[in-house]
Amino acid sequence: MSNALISNSLSVVRSSGRSLLRCGSISRTQSSYLRSSTSSSHLTSIPCIYRAQSTTTSSSSIQPRQDALTSSDGVVGVPIDFDTSSSIEGKESQIVTIRLEKDQVLRAESGAMMYMTDGIQMNTTTGGGLSAGFKRMLTGQSVFISDYTYDGTAGPCGYVALGTDFPSKIVRIPLQEYGGKIICQQGALLCASHTVDINIEFTKKFSAGFFGGEGFVLQGLSGTGDALVKAGGALIRKDLREGEKLKISSGCLVAFQDGVEFDVEQVSGFKNVIFGGEGLFLTTLTGPGAVWLQGQPPQRMISEIARRVPSGGGIGLAVPIPGMGGGTGDGGGEGGDSTGSAST
Repeated sequence: MSNALISNSLSVVRSSGRSLLRCGSISRTQSSYLRSSTSSSHLTSIPCIYRAQSTTTSSSSIQPRQDALTSSDGVVGVPIDFDTSSSIEGKESQIVTIRLEKDQVLRAESGAMMYMTDGIQMNTTTGGGLSAGFKRMLTGQSVFISDYTYDGTAGPCGYVALGTDFPSKIVRIPLQEYGGKIICQQGALLCASHTVDINIEFTKKFSAGFFGGEGFVLQGLSGTGDALVKAGGALIRKDLREGEKLKISSGCLVAFQDGVEFDVEQVSGFKNVIFGGEGLFLTTLTGPGAVWLQGQPPQRMISEIARRVPSGGGIGLAVPIPGMGGGTGDGGGEGGDSTGSAST
């Protein structure tokens, strides 16, 4: 019974050796060694063959992947397929969750991380030196930038979720579909492929920089891959034809395709300027190209909050509390006495 079992095992080993030879997994020398070794009544050569095959796999795994790309600051990583690896959740205030596989790199704004699963590694750098960090700071980003990678220790993939510093919508923009470059408002970038570069874009006209509501410095995103941009309130996209002009309120611009002309235009009519609430100038965008607009610019919301903060002294409560100073009413207390003394 035992001899029959050994004989069957030797037949399987010889057959496996011929299959491995045809596949190219072992050499003819290893195949000859396999046949000579299996002629005996022991199987000591089998672990050696499997060790040789395992060694070949290990040596190939450390070779750089052919689809890896290098960023402008020397970071090497595999591109992320954002179509299948990203998920935007939420309504009025959104977050984005991105699945990372081994060797993939996600570049995100510093401080935007909401959570990351086991195996995700975060590496915060200046992204190319102090000059690159200072350039990003001028465009509204932080001096530092964070790269997220997955080390492969907790399964086939890991997850990292990113949030915004202001209630915002998030839109994903594939740069290749827009000529490889878009221009955004300051601080618009949330995260992107590691091959996306952040550049300084200056407004072409002094009037546009001074009255356009976006300042003289804009944020240029160029390269290969995708960029995820944040916008306040409702987010819409408009596709402008050649020569088509769109007038928007100052501050409502999120991003526009390279090639769209950015300028300002004076509001016509004295009553419109005084009572229209839009100021003296409107921002104009002239096609062709795509533009993204936001319904609630952060600066507008901040201005409204500041306008409603009571300007009285004390702790600034809207409802006066008896015995507390700084009230604006005519009641008694120290506030009323001090006001009366001052007027006297």
